[in-house]
Amino acid sequence: MQKTDSFLGGKIKLIQSENGLKATSDAVLLASAVQIKKNETLLDVGAGNGVVGLCVTARTDCSVFALECQENLTQLIQKNAQLNNSRIKVFCHDLFSPKDIIKGRLFHHVVTNPPFYDNTGRGRQNTELLLAFQANFDLKKWLDYCLRHLKSKGSFTMIHRPEMLGEILSVLEKKLGAIEIFPIQTKLNQPAKRVIIRGILGSKSPLKLYPPLLMHNPNGTRSELAENILRKGKSI
Repeated sequence: MQKTDSFLGGKIKLIQSENGLKATSDAVLLASAVQIKKNETLLDVGAGNGVVGLCVTARTDCSVFALECQENLTQLIQKNAQLNNSRIKVFCHDLFSPKDIIKGRLFHHVVTNPPFYDNTGRGRQNTELLLAFQANFDLKKWLDYCLRHLKSKGSFTMIHRPEMLGEILSVLEKKLGAIEIFPIQTKLNQPAKRVIIRGILGSKSPLKLYPPLLMHNPNGTRSELAENILRKGKSI
């Protein structure tokens, strides 16, 4: 069974499986951090049902290339691209396979929201969800693949858990500069639940750590920042 949900205050319509992978605010936050210009290209690695690319194209007229290893999800991406009149080209491909079907192709921007739960933490039995959420792969190889498809001076943007920041930076700092880190804080005085990391290939500029992006007010309502990003499609 499938259903259609709205994102960005109705600007995006997203077909999703009722029992499979569902888009979360992580994807919308990631899309908001992509500093893309008109007619530039973006590669979304591990695209899921395509919501990151859809949110980016809702803000800027650009070309999105979605890489996803699950064939049923690539079919959903194609449906969602047609539903929203978005320029998204879909590749069904396992980035860990010996042959890279987009070998040699470079993009202005590369984004990724990789699986980042361990194999025991969430008790998922659905195969689609297991592949989408469980981090039973080499994160360094995943990141190397992303960077390999980035143009010189192009941007790489990802979202992940804060506890993985050290491992992520150990890979990114070898090739990226102007790295910016945005902690995502659900409530005031609580630890960040996510971090967005953004950098430029070949830049020599130093790393910047920004104040946390607060998602909720003390009374539990969404902050103005969260409303601007999640409903109005504003960028970070």
